[in-house]
Amino acid sequence: MPTRKQDETVPDSPSKTQVIELFPAPASSVAGETHPGFQRDHNEDSFGTFVDSGSGCALLFVADGIGGNSGGDLASQFTAKGLLAQWKRFSEGKTPRADETVAFFHNTLEDINRTLHGINADQGTLSAPMGTTVAALALLQEQIVVAHAGDSRAYRIRGNGIECLTQDHSLVQKWVREGVMSEEDAKIHPMSHVIYKSVGQQRSLDPDVRIFDRKHGDKFIVCSDGLMCHVPDPEILDIVNRVRTAQEAVQTLIATALKRGGFDNITVVCYYQP
Repeated sequence: MPTRKQDETVPDSPSKTQVIELFPAPASSVAGETHPGFQRDHNEDSFGTFVDSGSGCALLFVADGIGGNSGGDLASQFTAKGLLAQWKRFSEGKTPRADETVAFFHNTLEDINRTLHGINADQGTLSAPMGTTVAALALLQEQIVVAHAGDSRAYRIRGNGIECLTQDHSLVQKWVREGVMSEEDAKIHPMSHVIYKSVGQQRSLDPDVRIFDRKHGDKFIVCSDGLMCHVPDPEILDIVNRVRTAQEAVQTLIATALKRGGFDNITVVCYYQP
């Protein structure tokens, strides 16, 4: 049922060393911040980052809580803590392959979903259940793996182009993809915040998980919809390419959204290839 949102140790092998050094990910290349905005009395967004200096891999994710007083903030925090803890166990001592990472995202997010759905059932809140979106991006050696459910997004900035790597699980974006509605109409439609897939609100999740390539100079953004409702994709591209660091990008993007009203919680995580 659709739901309305409310609110370095490098290995000795020369071949491995060569591959790993393609895309090192020092912690300074990753930044993330969240802001409650000006219209909400609390922040239901959560985010996390993890950089393995040995393998050069990284995880970035955002979770945007759904349910307001039903506990959206708890759902996003539970998802964030679970995803981060499981990723650390999964990636410890190795450089994950893309296919392994796809399976990791499917299994971990389904487990988190079952737990949250069970809590909703135990509490008798299935008619108005707590839940959360999630958008997660794993940076591997020469590829990235993106997993998501809901309308939080992941972007890849390559040169002068920006590509959204996720498709919103919202009714209006579904209608846009089907040619029933224009992007302009979708932005102002009264059902623009109704989503049909989220963590915790259905018995089974089936998250979207996809593999993409990466190249030197690629930059990545993971964000909640509190950013996109104020800052369009071309402007995100302009800001990301205009500033020098991931931290600057995060701060500038959030500041821009706040200047335009800050109608929702705003969370942005950035990765800049050094």
